[in-house]
Amino acid sequence: MQKQEEVLSRLRQIFEIFLRDNFSTTNNVYFEKLLTHLQAKENNYVLQAPFVVDWADRCMTLVMEDRNKVHPKVVSFMLNLISYIAADEWMVIRLREMDIVNRTIKFLQSDDSTFSPSIKLGGIRMMKAVVNYSMGLAFLRMHRAWKLLIQYSNNDHTLYVVREARQLLYEMMYKFCDKLNDKAVTLEILAEIMAPIYENSYKNNDSEERINIKVDDNDVLHKISATLDLLSYILQQTLVLEERTSLVALLKEYHEFDLPIWKLIDMTHNPYFIEKIYTTLSSYNFALLMHEKLLNPDNSEPPEEFTEFGLSFFNLMKFFITRKDGISFVKLAELNHVLWKKLGTRAPKEIIIQQERVTFENQLICFHMLPLLFSIKYAQKLEEENKVELFDAYVVKLLEISCEQTLRLCYAMRDAFFSSDGLALEFVTPGLANKCILSLLSLECILDREQAVTICQTLLYVLREAVAMSAITNNAQDDCHSVSSAGSSYLDMYPRGTELVVNDPMVLHSVMVGLRTLIERFKITWKESVETIGLVNCLAFVLENTNMDARCTVQALKLVQLAVEHFLSPNMALLVDNLQGSALVCLGPIIVKRLHDSTWEVRDTTLELATSIASISRIKFPAFQRFLIDSKIPPIVYEIARNDSDCYVRATAFKCLSEMVSINLLWENGLSQLDLVDHLLYVMYRESDDMVRSEALITMRKIFEHRKIPNKYKNTLFSTLNYCVVGDHHSTVKRNALEFWRREFYRQFTNQGMIDGAFPTVTFSKEHKKIVTLTEKEIQTSIAKVFADVQQYGYFGIILKCLREENSMDVLELLIKGTTIMVEKFERYKGILDEIEMRSPLETDQPTFNFPPQEQSPTTPQAEQGSPMDPSQADEIIEAILNAPDAQLLEKAFEAQMQINEEEEETTTKKRHIDEFYYKQFVVPLRQFFTELKAIDMDKLLKQHREWSECKENFPSLLDDILCAIKRDDENMISDCY
Repeated sequence: MQKQEEVLSRLRQIFEIFLRDNFSTTNNVYFEKLLTHLQAKENNYVLQAPFVVDWADRCMTLVMEDRNKVHPKVVSFMLNLISYIAADEWMVIRLREMDIVNRTIKFLQSDDSTFSPSIKLGGIRMMKAVVNYSMGLAFLRMHRAWKLLIQYSNNDHTLYVVREARQLLYEMMYKFCDKLNDKAVTLEILAEIMAPIYENSYKNNDSEERINIKVDDNDVLHKISATLDLLSYILQQTLVLEERTSLVALLKEYHEFDLPIWKLIDMTHNPYFIEKIYTTLSSYNFALLMHEKLLNPDNSEPPEEFTEFGLSFFNLMKFFITRKDGISFVKLAELNHVLWKKLGTRAPKEIIIQQERVTFENQLICFHMLPLLFSIKYAQKLEEENKVELFDAYVVKLLEISCEQTLRLCYAMRDAFFSSDGLALEFVTPGLANKCILSLLSLECILDREQAVTICQTLLYVLREAVAMSAITNNAQDDCHSVSSAGSSYLDMYPRGTELVVNDPMVLHSVMVGLRTLIERFKITWKESVETIGLVNCLAFVLENTNMDARCTVQALKLVQLAVEHFLSPNMALLVDNLQGSALVCLGPIIVKRLHDSTWEVRDTTLELATSIASISRIKFPAFQRFLIDSKIPPIVYEIARNDSDCYVRATAFKCLSEMVSINLLWENGLSQLDLVDHLLYVMYRESDDMVRSEALITMRKIFEHRKIPNKYKNTLFSTLNYCVVGDHHSTVKRNALEFWRREFYRQFTNQGMIDGAFPTVTFSKEHKKIVTLTEKEIQTSIAKVFADVQQYGYFGIILKCLREENSMDVLELLIKGTTIMVEKFERYKGILDEIEMRSPLETDQPTFNFPPQEQSPTTPQAEQGSPMDPSQADEIIEAILNAPDAQLLEKAFEAQMQINEEEEETTTKKRHIDEFYYKQFVVPLRQFFTELKAIDMDKLLKQHREWSECKENFPSLLDDILCAIKRDDENMISDCY
């Protein structure tokens, strides 16, 4: 209760300051933060305080008298505050008694040219709050507030104002039309919305109405564009609504909606305006379908009968074929696909159009792919019977999913876009093909699996066209990838001219992106699309093209990686011990060549491919191990990790090495002869890039797990590891270093006989060379050995230091989780501390790890001085300095400084690794570790860091900050931001 009173008291002060005549602010963020807290449920008592409503009344009074008396930010704040107050119906009555809503609407309608977007947005939110009540709806009707909302819905306002205004306008129309059945008001709103179309496309002359055609008049298009956007939004909202609305019926009955929209086509050649027209028409067709068919309880026709809707759609598609507008044709198919998905389960899976049962989405997919299908002609030269059968099956599949009207439009588009002798006209462009692919990818989230497989097959055949075209360009028809040569007759095949499309780098890039996206998302394998078997062959041929740009090369490499991961059968891998006779054997020289590419993106992607190959060669496809050795890829990867100029490439190279070091064949045939451990220790200590250090740590951990590290590096390894935990500033490096320590614990416990986190009753003793029974005492001895070993390398010291000083939230959570588990398990065994101290006593001369006290008293000057100097000797030194020439003093000082710098440079160049015994400063006895650990409140520590990381701020402290900020503004003490 006391806290609430403090909040109300401070808030009252702030509200009074807001209404000062000379109020100004330099920090607008506080208004947003204050509104956020006022909106919270726990602060609902603030909105019900009497002084809040009284303050809104006073503020509105001042604004109505002279809007310049109140700061615009305060006006916006007041409008948002009223919207929060209006969330309570009892408070709406209070607002009505004080005439606040009435005055607010009059204020907004007065003159909006000088209003800031935040004021308009606040006014919309206030109206949105009162529209939930019949009393508020009556207010808005009385003031005809929809005129203001229609005005806010045009393109001259910000995105947020337009979006909120459209939402409120539709909600208001729906309530007037379907909840209150107020037909007159609904028609008035619709007439107001349609007014710009009638005013700018029709004119009355001598009682005769004529179409007023002004082709591409910018002012006219600007006015009508906003109206079309608003109409499209309203119509599409009816698709989302679960209930039937009469808005569409009123548009059809009183405005014959499609006719005035169709007439707008004659006014423009502007593609953007045409897009708005067909968006509106398509939205109307779907809204009409919803009203008259899907949600109409009086519908007597079969639910699958969609002939009228289907003909409207096909006529609109045919219109763009007639205009030879391929881009709009594809965009219209994409729009209809999105709108069809909005119908959800209300739309049947199959529909009937002119007595033919079809799947509507399949027709849309055919229209999407149609410009791409015109480019496929390489299949005419196929000679192998199995490939011919595959292509025939693909064509039959396209014919089966297409209806008669779809096929008619396909032939119509062929006749419009190609000459009678099969020559592609200027309408068949790479831009159109690229738009087809990007349009298909935009539907990625709503496609069915069957449709995704069909698209994937189409893209594979387009990729083969690019390979055939590349073969002609490079004069290399016969290659090792079994790509059938097309010869020079390819250019003369029907249709002619499409090679310009498949030879375009932009199209090739989009094809490969499309394939990768679909295969990854839908997990397409060779079982669904047999054509994917030849994917690696095609891509290998593409990658051998030295003239291909970097973007295409990167995508081709990524697609090869995906093909290797998805399309290699693990069952067949067991029967193959080498890659001879396979197209995969040609990947070796390609990988080596691309590892030396001048573009870092290509080198990085190639290393990712090598990483994937190394990963699957371990178990799934062992034949790749010999492939990597024969191509001499591991030494090349190591050299890249050492010497590449780009940090991303070096990090990926270490990632590749981390996969390779665990494979015996690769380790024995190359990696073991390299100074890998020495260089990794150097990188972990000296590398400036955090990604490289992080990957180097993982690589070192893999070597530590699977290989034996020389004893001479053991101290340096743990010193470097401790340095990474306490001295590195990147959280990922710290986490990887802590993971290294966790694996070290796991390794040592495993060596002591632990299995799956517990000690068995019997185990094989390496010391006694026989099976022994594990007693409680022997288990304690084994645990003591592990803890004594990690204690001597400073593990417990770095844990304490991190708990005291760590700022990274994820690292702290990992530490707390690990220490909690360790303490719980440790408490099961009593007397183990004595066993550990006996096994690993700390040396008396060895410095132990101690934390400095919380408050250190400053050392006195006397403590830092040595023995006092004789006064006469001091006088002689001063006289010598005064008598010496200035240049000589500078020279001696410079010589001394140069000598110091040279010594430091020599030390730095010689010091490749960290000090071998760096770990000793963190050595702390286990008993001291537990004592220090008990002094740390883990839950409190975690809570503090979580609040700090989430930037949480309580309401009272925010109010204090606002008061302080206002005070600084009043005293003109705000420092310049520069």
